Amino acid sequence: MPAEYLTDKINDDEIDFHRYFSLIFHWAWLIILIAFVTGFTAFLLSRKSTPYYESSTTILVDAAQASQTTDYSSVLMSEQLTNTYSEMMKKDSVLNEVIKQLNLDLTPKEMRKKILKVEAVETTQLIQITVETTDPNLSADIANSIAAVSSNQIKEIQSQRFLQSKNTLEAQISDLENQIAIYEKLADNASTEDHKNRLDSKANQYRDLYANLLLSYENIRLSEAQSISSLVQVDPAVPNPIPVKPRILLITALAVLIGGAAATVLIILLDSLDDTIKTPEDISKEFKLPILGVINHRNAKENKPITLSEPRSPTAEAYRTIRTNVSFASVDKPIHTIMITSTEPGEGKSTISCNLGVVFAQNGMNVIITDCDLRHPRIHTYFGLPNHKGLSNLFSNAGDIITSSFQPTQMEKLSVVTTGSLPPNPSELLGSKKMQSILIEMKKFADIVILDTPPVLAVTDAAVLAPSVDGVLLVVRPGKTRLSALRLVVEQINQVGGNILGVILNDVELQGKPYAYQYKYYRNYSAYQGYYGLKGKRKKTNP
Repeated sequence: MPAEYLTDKINDDEIDFHRYFSLIFHWAWLIILIAFVTGFTAFLLSRKSTPYYESSTTILVDAAQASQTTDYSSVLMSEQLTNTYSEMMKKDSVLNEVIKQLNLDLTPKEMRKKILKVEAVETTQLIQITVETTDPNLSADIANSIAAVSSNQIKEIQSQRFLQSKNTLEAQISDLENQIAIYEKLADNASTEDHKNRLDSKANQYRDLYANLLLSYENIRLSEAQSISSLVQVDPAVPNPIPVKPRILLITALAVLIGGAAATVLIILLDSLDDTIKTPEDISKEFKLPILGVINHRNAKENKPITLSEPRSPTAEAYRTIRTNVSFASVDKPIHTIMITSTEPGEGKSTISCNLGVVFAQNGMNVIITDCDLRHPRIHTYFGLPNHKGLSNLFSNAGDIITSSFQPTQMEKLSVVTTGSLPPNPSELLGSKKMQSILIEMKKFADIVILDTPPVLAVTDAAVLAPSVDGVLLVVRPGKTRLSALRLVVEQINQVGGNILGVILNDVELQGKPYAYQYKYYRNYSAYQGYYGLKGKRKKTNP
């Protein structure tokens, strides 16, 4: 089937990509507007927010060691000491002293939670104290105060380790000094030389012990000096006049991105929830039916077939393409009777029936257009014909000759059978054997008989007539015809044994609409096909 080429041309992945790209491109103005509004709103709210200022100071942990080696254990100890000191700086004892010095209206817990951040810089002996408040000067003062208080408290804690030993030695040294003085005085007042020598010997013993105690005391002082780690403020905190919060540019940019992304997702979501048919691929994927042609949207109301009024227009050429596709739609069985229907009213089936009949007649074929819509007839209005006699008379008057219902048009090879008076039981008439006999008789006088029937879902008229014709053409109006409705129509026609030849897309807007590019592809291919013919040869068509 030649028109199947149209439905197999585009790869499924490409269809999805182009479909969403086209949808986003069509609604780009709305996405940009929503992104701008969200960004501008975020900008205004950020400007009104209270600014926060951040100040930082860097502390070097000078871990003095008795040993000057730099083995792994020493490095590990320095890192552990740095982490320990960084935790001590957040303790209540330090923060309470800072609160007292600066007269802050905060508790240590509030400081840790809201304004303070103390971090040991990884793989270094550095500690960074960062404070964030609404006052740049206060931020700097708090950071520097924490550094100073922490240094003093840590030194005091370390000094306590040697205090008891130093106090004990100092007491012993003082006692020895007293003992030495006593023995020296006694030796000076000794009555005999032997007594004096004994006293001097005792004093020398105390002097030796005194010297040893002094040496021990100096060793303790030296150990204390070598073991105490000092905190050196290498980078004092200074007031920073530039606020760190709110980050207006970042917040605005994120709001623009989030707004645009949310709008895009919403548009795609709403599109996916929309049940109407939007692209030819919606039909080809779901039903595997060929697209026989695309008729573009026209603003002007058509009072007569455009194939007569504007035979050289692109729309008229689109009908010729449909004629060509229908002619080759069934190779094994020639098409003589065609039923044209739709899912619901307002999809343009009557317009297509008239124009398709004209282009078949322009191609030299004898055509009869029969208005089978015995409830709301329209065909006679397109050709300016009376409707006092027609199809219904053939049912009621058994003796009427079928040709008596044929009404000529301005085209020699085109005749029209109107409905005539409207019967009370259209479905029974169209599904009767009499209707089948009428069709057989009509085919004797025409190469193509086109039957314009009511919409399938509106009444059962089309469904009962479908088995009696050679093929059924479904008219679909993108943006109006629902996919679920078309699914029901296809199921009904298949159930009664109807032969669906394909789908005609009607009233397609090729400009300024989502997915318009896909319809342009079909129109471009159809024009190429109509000019060169289905087998690649130049084909002449009557205007």
